[in-house]
Amino acid sequence: MMNSQIYRTFLSGLTCILMLSAVSSCDRFSGLGVDPIEPGIADLSNYLAVGNSFTAGYQNNALYRSGQEYSYPNLLARQFRTPQEFIQPYISDPGLGNRIELTSLNPLETRVNPEQGQPVNQGEKPFHNLGIPGGLLVDYANPNNIGNLKERATDPDHPAFNPFYQIVIQPSELSKSAPRIHNEVVALNPTLVTFWMGTNDIMGFVASGGEGSSFTDPATFAQLYQLSAQLLASLETDVVVYTVPRATSLPFVFNLRRDLRNDNLISFNQSTGVWELTTGQGSLPIYIRTDGGTRKMQLFDFPLMSASGYFSAVFTGEIAPPVTSDTAIPDFLVLDGPVSGGSGDSELALALGAVNQYNTAIRSIANSAGFLVMDAQVLFSTVAGEFLSEGGGYASGSGTLRPIPGELFSFDGIHTGNVGNAVLANETIKLLNSNFGSNIPLIDISSIPEGFPTAVQ
Repeated sequence: MMNSQIYRTFLSGLTCILMLSAVSSCDRFSGLGVDPIEPGIADLSNYLAVGNSFTAGYQNNALYRSGQEYSYPNLLARQFRTPQEFIQPYISDPGLGNRIELTSLNPLETRVNPEQGQPVNQGEKPFHNLGIPGGLLVDYANPNNIGNLKERATDPDHPAFNPFYQIVIQPSELSKSAPRIHNEVVALNPTLVTFWMGTNDIMGFVASGGEGSSFTDPATFAQLYQLSAQLLASLETDVVVYTVPRATSLPFVFNLRRDLRNDNLISFNQSTGVWELTTGQGSLPIYIRTDGGTRKMQLFDFPLMSASGYFSAVFTGEIAPPVTSDTAIPDFLVLDGPVSGGSGDSELALALGAVNQYNTAIRSIANSAGFLVMDAQVLFSTVAGEFLSEGGGYASGSGTLRPIPGELFSFDGIHTGNVGNAVLANETIKLLNSNFGSNIPLIDISSIPEGFPTAVQ
């Protein structure tokens, strides 16, 4: 259950009463065009998407059909008017994961649904949406099985076992000693590929506050991306690649601290440079644990959305407030920033540095290969920057959309929701139209339902 004060900003994005009737009752694609299009020099007849959880349509902490219908590749395929069906590996609701669902609007409350859905169309393989939640860049080429893809895909006892590989990839491919996603792409002979891999090479590190996962070394990342680009280029097809968003542009990182401040539960002391907690004894410095030791929370430290339950327990008196070094916020709930004279590596600095190097490699390699680049880093950072500095966001025909759960993002704070996916699709369409002389129509974002799952039947 979420603290209604902490997440009051969710309410602002819930314009259709957050779909308190079943999502399936909506006209899912009422805003998508139906008129013929002029593709220009692009061949849109056989579109294929490769990527990660963003590509798959993962949202609200799960992969489920009513969310997959609004994956940005599926939205693109409908705008392309592809002559064949764009086939995705659908999972029955509530999906695989632990889906976050609404239980109440006033007060705003959610629950995690532990029930699991099942794959429903495995007989339709190979799929056109090869988005794999948790997939890594190495999986595309996987030379000599250096990424242990076979073990991670087929061995339930492997510590990094990921069931989504078996759902997306054909059994014949996974039976090989060194399976790779590229072979699935070759089998479909695409005329256009969108390629968004690399986010999971850093996201596990970010989401765990730097504690539960490492990240791919930037030099290794560049080598793997170069190899992937060479394989993609061998297809002699049009390719659009996507850069990796920065941690600070995701509400999972920035939104909790912002909400706590807006609710006057914490404040930043300009004179001391320290964040403080409002208590019955006044404002007291907040302590956090870092790899370099326990210290006071400073300007560039970010309690993650995963810390919402922790703060709720603090405010209800269930646990001691983090105002002494003995009661500091646990390290895995904070992405700590750089401090003057501090010891240890800043998790935020490590994450931002890695992403900057990833994206430098992506842009350079893509440009050399003649691929188009949809710069998700710039898009996400610009929208987040305008929101945090001036209260703005993404300007669309339906108004300004903010990068918070309930508007552009789903409730997990990492993955875009239906509306955010429509934005990703539109930005991709703009790129194709400007480079290929196409007239692919943009999606009317105002017609896209929020689609947040609800526990109300």
